[in-house]
Amino acid sequence: MSKRILQQPEIPASETTRSWLNVGHLENSTAFKQVLQREFVTSATRMENEEDAENSRRSFLKLMGASTMLGGLAACRRPEKYTVPYNQAPEWVIPGKALYYASAMPAAAGAVPVVVTSFEGRPTKLAPNALHPDADGADAFVQASILDLYSPSRSRSILHKGAESDLTSFENALGELATAGKLALVFGADESPTRTRLVKDLAAKIPSLKVYAYEPLAPADLATRSVVDFSKADRILSLDCDFCSLDRQGLVVPFFQRRKPEGKGYMAAADAKSMNRLYAVESLFTLTGGMADHRLRVAPSQVENIAAQILRKLGQNVIGSTDITDAKQLAWIDAMVKDLQQNKRHSVVVAGSRTSPALQGIVAAINDALESYGSTLTTFASLNAGFGDLTALKNDLQTGTVENVIFLTPANPVFDAPADYNFAELVSKAKTTMHLGMRTDATAHACTWHIPAAHYLEAWADARSASGVSTLMQPMILPLYDHCVSELELLSALLDGKLVTGVDSSGYKAVRSTAGGSDSDWKKALRQGFILGAASAASVKAPTSLAITPVSAPTKDSLDLIFSTDGSIFDGRFIDNAW
Repeated sequence: MSKRILQQPEIPASETTRSWLNVGHLENSTAFKQVLQREFVTSATRMENEEDAENSRRSFLKLMGASTMLGGLAACRRPEKYTVPYNQAPEWVIPGKALYYASAMPAAAGAVPVVVTSFEGRPTKLAPNALHPDADGADAFVQASILDLYSPSRSRSILHKGAESDLTSFENALGELATAGKLALVFGADESPTRTRLVKDLAAKIPSLKVYAYEPLAPADLATRSVVDFSKADRILSLDCDFCSLDRQGLVVPFFQRRKPEGKGYMAAADAKSMNRLYAVESLFTLTGGMADHRLRVAPSQVENIAAQILRKLGQNVIGSTDITDAKQLAWIDAMVKDLQQNKRHSVVVAGSRTSPALQGIVAAINDALESYGSTLTTFASLNAGFGDLTALKNDLQTGTVENVIFLTPANPVFDAPADYNFAELVSKAKTTMHLGMRTDATAHACTWHIPAAHYLEAWADARSASGVSTLMQPMILPLYDHCVSELELLSALLDGKLVTGVDSSGYKAVRSTAGGSDSDWKKALRQGFILGAASAASVKAPTSLAITPVSAPTKDSLDLIFSTDGSIFDGRFIDNAW
């Protein structure tokens, strides 16, 4: 008989919850008792007695031991491989020795310049490009983005209404869209000189063309882009903005250098006056808030009211705002405003990209009062000026101004658009919709066509960095899958009627045409990763009339809901990334 005895712990007298292994245990049935007596439930019926059971166990262990030994001996043999030399060796390639190329990762806050490590034509690592004027390190998203190139869940085939299609059929469909009119292009929030030039050419060819830009975590203002110079900022106020990590407002390396009393590289004598001071008002604990010298924790719905109180201290009222009554908050705000005023032209206030337009307007007015523009804060004219937003696209789809849409944004609008937009229904009503992306996400499934996007390390492109420097992106490897198409190749196909990918990519010709200059200038630009030149500055007029919608503080029966940026998947685009 089995030696197993079901030992249940004693149940305290005050405990009213009871649990059982199964229904048989509850009923204390005969079948359940028999199962407890068996050590090998499935095979016990074939064992006549304990001696038979013991022999069977020994035989099983003998057979398994022999199998493991034989398997181990077989694994000790080295696999046979044949080393075949190149018929024509690629230039500069030495097996086992790395090559390094300058490129960039596109982003809404500005392209991140990188140096790509490549072994025998395969990129393996990304590092900051120290030669670039906007060199600012490489965060986890940049480092992890190389895994998207090799991701097994990456989209590989062109899909038409869910069924696999080919490049020729897609090329024909593009030609039909170019002649049909009422076409809309939806880009991401990053800026690209070549894309802007091609869009202008397309607008001349297709007069009814509409262009939009959308990313859920990008700033709402598409006309201008403000960049903070943290090297000049002695006092910084962050309003629900994680500018050290997930919500970049400019180069952050200078900010960290100013946190050291010995200065950059700890080379100078310690000087406390050279350090900056950071104030943070936030509802979530962020990396920026964790580094703050003074942090004020408030409910998310009250950040606007805090900002209005700060502006009131500077002499301008905000319609709809209410006076702060909390003594602790008032003391914190009074001391902080006094410090900012004592450091005019050397202070700056930043608001998170996902904050409301009303808060953004208040922050602009505060910076204007502190004389930050032109000193610690620079505003550039965006290449995306004139693009519509998602609300404009929704309205145009509803009115029939737009009947055909091509989604080229890295976002997933069918999934992350506001729920009351009913965006999936709007997309289904359009005549033809196309989605260019690396994943078959909700937007891809909702569209008529899905086209696998080439990774930025597989395609020619250019982009603006944080301060507006034109940065080049060159392919490290041909697209791993034949159906992959880049954004510039698709736009060129709309213009010329011919889709050219691979070695003779039309993306190269487009970028080279935008760069201009001699061949030696072009090679130098490729080597260092950028083309010298700055973005044109834009003047900023601080709003004179500001208003917010009064919102009462949350209670246990009325909570605030926060949709925040995720530190692992960002807005969802890195959901399949194993990093």
